[in-house]
Amino acid sequence: MKLNAIIMVVFIAVFSILEVLALNMESHYKYDIVMCIVVLIVIYYLRLKVFLLWSHYLYLSLFLLLHCLRMFQFYEKYPLGIEYDYWVHGYFGVVSALIVLNYLSKSQYYFTNIFCVVSTFIAVLGMSAAHELYEFAGAILLGDGDGVLFIGAGDIDQWDTQKDMLNNLLGALIGVLLSKVS
Repeated sequence: MKLNAIIMVVFIAVFSILEVLALNMESHYKYDIVMCIVVLIVIYYLRLKVFLLWSHYLYLSLFLLLHCLRMFQFYEKYPLGIEYDYWVHGYFGVVSALIVLNYLSKSQYYFTNIFCVVSTFIAVLGMSAAHELYEFAGAILLGDGDGVLFIGAGDIDQWDTQKDMLNNLLGALIGVLLSKVS
C-alpha cells in the first residue's frame, strides 16, 4: 500500500472517531469532520494530477485535524502566547504554499521562479478568501455555533477575516522560504 493511501486510511479512521465524539457532544463540528473526510478523499484522487508528495498530503491531513480540534475548545487556547487560530491559519498557508509551488515546479510549462512565488501567494490568498466567504455565508445562514459553517467564539472579532488572511499569507511566506531552502 502506498504512503498516500495509508495516510488517507489513518486520517479517515481518526476523523471517524472524531465524528462519533462530535455526534455524542452534539457539536456542529460533525459537519466539518465530514467535510474533512471528503477533502481527504478528493485530494487523494487528484494526487497524480497535482503531483502531490506524500509528505504534503500528510501536512494537509494534519492541518485538517488541527482545524477539527476546535471541537475541544482548542481555539480558545494560546500556545506560546499566540492564539490557536493564528497557528492553524499560518500552518494552512505553509502547507498550501508547499503544494502549489510543487505543482508549479513540476508542471509541463516552464515558469520563472518569480512567477511561481507570486502565483503561490495569489493562490493561497484566493483559497483563504474563498474559505472566509464560505464561513461568512454559513454564519449568515446558520448563525452562532462551532464549526466552519457557524460563527463561533473565535470569529466574533470584527477583524477576524483580515487576521485569518494575514496569517495565511505569513504562512505562505514561510512555505515559500522552506521550499527554496530544501
